[in-house]
Amino acid sequence: MAKIGTTMIETQSLTRSQDREDIRDFRHHVTAKGRSPKTLRTYGQAAEALALFLSERGMPDLENAKREHVEDYIASMWEKGNKPATVRNRYAGLCALFKWMQISDIRRDNPMERITPPTVPEQVQPDYTLDQIRILLDSIPTKTLLDLRDRAIVALLIDTGLRCQELCDINIEDIDRDARRIHIRAGKGGKGRLVGYSHDSAMVVNRYIRKRGGWDMHDPKEPLLAGRDGAAMSPNSVRLTMLRRFETAGLEFHGTHGFRRGWGQAYLDAGGDPMDLKQLAGWSSLTMLNRYVKRTAQERALRNVDQFSPMTRVTAQTTK
Repeated sequence: MAKIGTTMIETQSLTRSQDREDIRDFRHHVTAKGRSPKTLRTYGQAAEALALFLSERGMPDLENAKREHVEDYIASMWEKGNKPATVRNRYAGLCALFKWMQISDIRRDNPMERITPPTVPEQVQPDYTLDQIRILLDSIPTKTLLDLRDRAIVALLIDTGLRCQELCDINIEDIDRDARRIHIRAGKGGKGRLVGYSHDSAMVVNRYIRKRGGWDMHDPKEPLLAGRDGAAMSPNSVRLTMLRRFETAGLEFHGTHGFRRGWGQAYLDAGGDPMDLKQLAGWSSLTMLNRYVKRTAQERALRNVDQFSPMTRVTAQTTK
């Protein structure tokens, strides 16, 4: 993207018209594929940043850039001190861009094919422990409609592992109250799935809906979680709401995704099957599952020391 202080209009004026046209068509392609707004934004930023880099240095445009030009751009990101995750995201966006250009017959080759993906060190991202969730819930009153709504947000996030956008997209008709199931119609990558929630979460959600007038008083298309104006909450409004609630509770806020990580850890800690977790979380690959399993592996192994201890079995035999 442009340097800090540079407007989008100025950025467009610094890139070439053909690049702007290609990026616009690429954005349409990503949208048509059903990718999330976040993915669309990430991929678009990657394409725009490379186009600006090439233009500023008098290099070929996107349709004619070579591998060495893209490598120069990636190297410049490292030199500027970009975080590894940022470089990785830009790399992924450029892979998608040039693959689209190739299948669309805009380019005959793909300069990304021989560029090694950037290495991103694994980092343990913070989550919320069950004790922290108890403190958070204890700090939220049960008097007003917004209090009950916010308690429902906490309960559903920690009990289902839903992504924040998925939570905001839930309508009344998506809830199967008898089976305690939620139909996620379009998760990450446009994939739908079913998630379940406990009796305890059901009680929290039911109390909130009763305060709103009851389940039968709402149109099936209405959002489950609504703002003051009755419209569906956005991920940002949920984030800001939770930030205030965490501050009131005296807890550090690690973002709404911390609930999802806490849910995954708690599921494995309780002995849940990793492959069931993959299904419930909506992960298409084993990459994310392996991160969760690896993080809890040592603790789970240590808890089994007594059960599988050779010395315990020796002692049991000698005392018979």
